Formats: sequence, C-alpha cells, structure tokens
Amino acid sequence: MPHWAWWIVGVLIIGLFAWWLHLRFWAKRLTVPMVYERVVRHTAGDGGHFELRHLVPNAEGATSVPILLVHGVGVNHRSHDALPDLSLARALVAAGRDVWLLTLRSGLTGLPRRERRGVRFLAMADHDVPEAIDHVLAASDADALDYVGYSMGGMLLYAALDRRLDPAKLRRVAVVGSPARVRSPLPGLAFLARMPRPLVPTLPLRLAGRSVAFMADWLDTPLHRILVNPKNMAKGASARALVNAIANVPGPLAADFAEWLASDDGDVAIEGISVLDALAQMTMPALFLAGAGDRIAPPEAVARAYEAWGREVGTPKEFVLLGEDSGAAEDYGHGDLVLGFAAAHDVFPRVVEFLGEPEIASTS
Repeated sequence: MPHWAWWIVGVLIIGLFAWWLHLRFWAKRLTVPMVYERVVRHTAGDGGHFELRHLVPNAEGATSVPILLVHGVGVNHRSHDALPDLSLARALVAAGRDVWLLTLRSGLTGLPRRERRGVRFLAMADHDVPEAIDHVLAASDADALDYVGYSMGGMLLYAALDRRLDPAKLRRVAVVGSPARVRSPLPGLAFLARMPRPLVPTLPLRLAGRSVAFMADWLDTPLHRILVNPKNMAKGASARALVNAIANVPGPLAADFAEWLASDDGDVAIEGISVLDALAQMTMPALFLAGAGDRIAPPEAVARAYEAWGREVGTPKEFVLLGEDSGAAEDYGHGDLVLGFAAAHDVFPRVVEFLGEPEIASTS
C-alpha cells in the first residue's frame, strides 16, 4: 500500500474513534433516566417483543380505570415521558391515574436481525397493541381502559379496531397527531415503495439524532421545521429528545409507510382495506388533537379519522386544532405536540380532563 494510503487509513481510524467518543460523551451528558414502578418485556404471539412500563398514582384519589400510552414511529415511550416536568404520563399520574407506557417493537433497541424483519405495522396492530391492552386489563383487574395514541400510536389503534381489538376493552380514546392519510413532508420518499421490500433500508434515526444532539438548539433547517415547530421547543429539549426518545425505523416498517405514500389517496389501509371503515361504528368517546402547523400529520389528515369515528352511531367526539387561532402561543408542529415546552399547558390538560370524565360508553 502506498505511503499516502496509510495516512488516509490512519486519519479515518482517528476520525471514527473521535466520533465514537463524541457519541459517548453527549449520550451520557444528555441522558435523562426516568424511574418506573416496573418494566415488563413481553413476547408477542408472533414471536416479536414489546415492553410495558408502569407508573402508579398515590392511593388517595386514584382512579380505577388504567390508561395505556402508545408512541409513534421513529420514537419510543419517552415521547410521552420526556422529562419530569414535561411528561403526559406523569401529568396523568398526578391526576390520580394508573398509567402504562407501551414500547412497541419498533421502539426497542438492539433487536436481532430476525426480529427486525418482523417490525411491520400490521404485526404491531395485530399483536403489540391488543396484547398490551390485555395485559394491562389483567394486571389492573379492569374491564376497559383509556387509550392515548400519539402519531403512529393512534394509527395502530385505527387498524387494530378493524381487526383483533374488541372495542369493549376501551372506555375513552385520545389521539394526538395521528393521521388516517399519509402524505410525504419531503419530495421523493415514495421511491422507497418501488424498491423490493428486502432492500428498503433501516432509517438510522437514533444514530443521526445522537450525532447532532449537541447542536440541536442551534439548528433551524427545513428538515427540523418538518419535525417540530422550533419556536415551541425549550432550550435543551430537542437535544434531550434526540438522545432519549428517538428510535430507528426498521426497513419493513419504512416500506409499509412508503406503500401508503405511493398509493393513489394515501389512506392508511391494511390488505387494501382502509382503516377508516371500522371507525364508523365506534361508540367510545374520542378526543382528536392536531397541530395547526403539523406537516407530518396535517390537520386534515387527522380530521379524516375524526369524521369517520362513530359517524353511523352518533358517538360523542371532539376535534381540537392546536395553534395561534385556538389560543396557543404558536402553531404546533408534530414532535412539539408531546415535547414542546407549552404542551404541559396546551395539550396535557386537555387529555387529562377528557379522560377524567366518569361515564363509560356502551359498546352494545
């Protein structure tokens, strides 16, 4: 090998080592550990895995109906539990609610290659969500629970209700930024749908997020404005979210979303059938929250699920558009619906109040 080539190899090795040190330093500096009553890892019916984390309220004033929080794509359970003072989960616990956080198989790290192949939207709709609900009900000795889905967490509920989930197991539903129609915020993403499924790559969001977390407060690029409204993010919040809450998007799951992007209407569909079809018969009250400036789940895409929900049976429901026109300081984007500094004032209280209503809807 020529002398100059050894220099290049040496520089590359030193660069990679420096990058590794950089990742280690900032991950340690920005990691915010959160304590749970218990963490349980479950094996799903198809052999995949998901995890449940439990937060228990004080006995005095506690409510018997448990709540299950389900995260979105590209994140994990920490999207609902980012910081001690920025946590929908802990806001609900403070209101006396028994809270469980589901970490879907898509939010787990370190999965072997065989399991990564099974990270599909349908697998989570058929197994992770309904089986997590069954576990929470059994552990709580309850007949029904309240469900909160953020982003894909709500989309999975739409699909699960059309397949294996008995609606009678749900008392109330709150969805935050969960579209029923998928539109690409970036041009060209639909090309993934034209690739053979085995070739669709995993999107390494976790590594990318940790690589740039140290300068997150200084970044204001078009890509960042797609993910959040930077004006809604407190100093340091984006950096901590990039380290604690971001997860990779496995190739099979990315391919699922790409197929919807490439379809004629973009509607979320399972085996060619829109997930909206089953929502018309839902009888449990539902709250739909959408960000006025959300480019990942635009208000009209969330409104499609709202309009379909209980349409044929007159179910009580509410649609809230979070933006300046509704009294918020700024129009909400996508990530700031759960991670924005004002979410504790604009979003969390609405969910707490809605789920605090005592009546239980009949599903007969």
